Amino acid sequence: KAKNRTTMTNLSPRTVAALTHLRRLKPLDGYAAESYVSLSGKPLVQLKRRNVPLKDEGFLDLVVHNSRVIGIQILTSSGNVGRGLILVNEDGSPCATDDSPITVNMADVGTTNSAAASFTRRSSSGAAAYNAPPPTNPLSNIDNENILQYGIMGLLALVVLKILVNALSSLAFLLLPLLYFYASANLPSIESFDAKKELKRVMRGAHLPEDQQPKGWVEQKINRLAASISTELATSLGYEVRVTDYLGVARLSAVKVPVAGSEFYWIGIMNRWQYIGQRELRSNND
Repeated sequence: KAKNRTTMTNLSPRTVAALTHLRRLKPLDGYAAESYVSLSGKPLVQLKRRNVPLKDEGFLDLVVHNSRVIGIQILTSSGNVGRGLILVNEDGSPCATDDSPITVNMADVGTTNSAAASFTRRSSSGAAAYNAPPPTNPLSNIDNENILQYGIMGLLALVVLKILVNALSSLAFLLLPLLYFYASANLPSIESFDAKKELKRVMRGAHLPEDQQPKGWVEQKINRLAASISTELATSLGYEVRVTDYLGVARLSAVKVPVAGSEFYWIGIMNRWQYIGQRELRSNND
């Protein structure tokens, strides 16, 4: 049907009641209503869910009947009885299968105020304006109880989290001496650090993520060969190794390679040497 999309700002009391019902039932479904005037001058309203119309056609009114939302298509001259389609089921889900017309006693539907009867008569005669205020979606008692319950649950979760953190902190404090002795017993020796071997690993990118490693067998061999040549050339004019001990549980090894203009760093802990980075030398005397 052709429509004049001049949107009207006010909705009928019954439509407001239907929207309030839907938003309480399904607050996250984004139910909304758009009122407009058809080309024939008849005020109509269209129900939308997440900005998508449930039906292409517009309705004279939206009403709540037996917990379902009905789109009224026809009204009697007295406005007491209407016929329309079920748009939303009792559980708040859109009715997509049943297009059978349903008869509604307009006296049984919910409204927001007593102006509904006069509005029904104006709609049936083709009036162009609504007098009811837009929906405000107030919170019901059930909504307030849910918010209170969520707040209490959140407070309890914070209390439990604090207890767990305190318990873990106490446990860590008790385990700290054991961790110290274990790390001290497994401190890698200075002799175990092979500067050239570790430099080759860095040159071939062994410390890089898996997706940056060579994929094929040939690429891996070429990468290893290039790393060996680069390491030999870089260390051919000499290099300097410094090892610093930290509390007997870790060692920091620094390898200065003047030809490469860089200094490389490894940390030794738990019987292994882990590459941690490098820096550029600002001068030969750095």
